[in-house]
Amino acid sequence: MNFVSTKLGIFAVFSLSLLMLTPAYASVTSFSLDKNFYTINENIKFVGEQEGQEMVHVMIFNPNGKFEEVLSDPTPQQGVFETFPKSVDSIFGIKGIYTATAFTDSEYVENGTSIKLEFDGDRVFQIPDFVLELKPISDKEVDELKTVSFTVEITDSSVENEVYSLEKNPPSGATIDSSTGKFTWTPSGSHGNNPGAEYTFDIVVTKGSQTDRDTITITVNEPDAVNPEPEPEEKTETKQTTPEPEELEIPAPFVDETKDPQSYVDRYNDEAGYKKWFDDNL
Repeated sequence: MNFVSTKLGIFAVFSLSLLMLTPAYASVTSFSLDKNFYTINENIKFVGEQEGQEMVHVMIFNPNGKFEEVLSDPTPQQGVFETFPKSVDSIFGIKGIYTATAFTDSEYVENGTSIKLEFDGDRVFQIPDFVLELKPISDKEVDELKTVSFTVEITDSSVENEVYSLEKNPPSGATIDSSTGKFTWTPSGSHGNNPGAEYTFDIVVTKGSQTDRDTITITVNEPDAVNPEPEPEEKTETKQTTPEPEELEIPAPFVDETKDPQSYVDRYNDEAGYKKWFDDNL
């Protein structure tokens, strides 16, 4: 029994030593400003996520590395935190890039999570750790009364909650979904009458302080006119007329009007002497 008790005691001491040598703590996993930017007249605060439910502190250092302020959340909810607000003008006094580091009670500040903030004299905003850029958008062509539709995308698919919009005189009726970037437009029957029938405008994406835009031209064509069927030609009936036989002009001295004129033709064809006389005298 004594041997067993001694082993259990040694194991307990060894386990306690391990816990003392390897401290376990809940860390801040992410955080940011509560909105895109704060003006000099507003109160600033931070929100974020943590692994547990510990008190969280956010220390702010100015562009020279000097500590300026600490904001805390003494009663966080499980897995999240939100610091008490404090006035911007009491923290940010010089223009430049500031560092904000968040950490829990069981962390050291050097093990915390940091973000960069920029103060331009009028407002403070978070410097993003990504580049917001639209993928190239090709020009489009569509007929009147037909729908042109496509979805705009950004190069970094990990970016979320970006906002899409149309600027610089988009055509009437054109829309873009602010969340998905889906563009839709159905040109009316009059859009093809525009000089050149071309509509040039900007598609814009925005997230935080970053904005990118691409110019697109949509050409609207008038549908080809339907060629009418050729009208059939009116058929004109032509009546065949038999020309009337020309009257034979025979010299009067030998013509007997009581006889049929054909009798003279027959004699000319049948009687050689009559034919010779006729040819010699007429």
